Amino acid sequence: MTTKTHIAVLMGGPSLEHDVSLKSGRGVVEALDGASFVVTPVVISRAGLWSFEGAAPVPLADAVQQLSALGVDAVFLALHGTFGEDGRIQGLLDLLGLPYTGSGCAASALAMDKVRCKAVVEAQGIRVAGHVALDRPTWAVSADTVRRAVSEDLGFPCVVKPSAQGSSFGIAIAGNAADFDGAMNAAFDTDDYVMVEQYIAGRELTCAVLDADSGGLLRPLPITEIRPRPGSFFDFEAKYTAGACKEITPADLEPEVADQVSEMAAHAHEIVGCTGWSRSDFLLGPEGPVWIEVNTIPGLTPTSLFPQAAAAAGISYGDLAGLLVEDALRRARHKKGNT
Repeated sequence: MTTKTHIAVLMGGPSLEHDVSLKSGRGVVEALDGASFVVTPVVISRAGLWSFEGAAPVPLADAVQQLSALGVDAVFLALHGTFGEDGRIQGLLDLLGLPYTGSGCAASALAMDKVRCKAVVEAQGIRVAGHVALDRPTWAVSADTVRRAVSEDLGFPCVVKPSAQGSSFGIAIAGNAADFDGAMNAAFDTDDYVMVEQYIAGRELTCAVLDADSGGLLRPLPITEIRPRPGSFFDFEAKYTAGACKEITPADLEPEVADQVSEMAAHAHEIVGCTGWSRSDFLLGPEGPVWIEVNTIPGLTPTSLFPQAAAAAGISYGDLAGLLVEDALRRARHKKGNT
């Protein structure tokens, strides 16, 4: 008799991406093959309470005991944003000795910090957009200086984004100096550190990277082009509303451009230290592709981009979920063998 692999799927969480995470987690629960896995959904509320099937929500201290008592073989992380994607849950699971899907603590924390991650990637030769970054106190006392520096160094329009949020929360395009203050204040409503980035007019691309091969091969998947509705960009609504934008996989690109984007995505994955999977976003401007950011836990909702890229490569949603679980277990075995 074959023993089934027991997987806990963590979803929800205290971040602004709570609802998206629930959709991703439920998709994973449904997708994992019942013949091979026993799946336990674990929902974390916005207040940080953990709900196990058939039990009342409990705080983290009690949740750690319950999670340990489950005897799971691995944890599938379907948590997006703060607490799920910033290294904290990864560090907790490391301390508990529980294998988990995706990148580790250090890579997750770096990727979540857009400013510092961008600096690391740029230092390794990947082309990025120009930017300035500042904290809330600097904006409060030096708004005029910041506004002038942005106008002179980056120009308008420019892109204003919180440093450590995902799913395009808090991002705005400031068309002129009059729009800039409102965009900055909105960004600071969601984060204490904000990046103002050069606006690049061009095609929006994203490249998924699958790093869950048993032979250790890193595989860029087919590139997707995102075409939001006219006058908009790939914001939260466009990402998670069916039909709000057109997504073309594989993107219609010149072969040399496609190769360049794929190589940049794979390189960024390795530079940041990602494992399992990642997805890098790009803008294709007049001078070629520009790397924007890397996501260590891409969305797994029905409209998400990573499953689309996997499907274009002949990998079903269920197979993708299974590959990520197998990778987590394989890495745990390798780590145990080296200790």
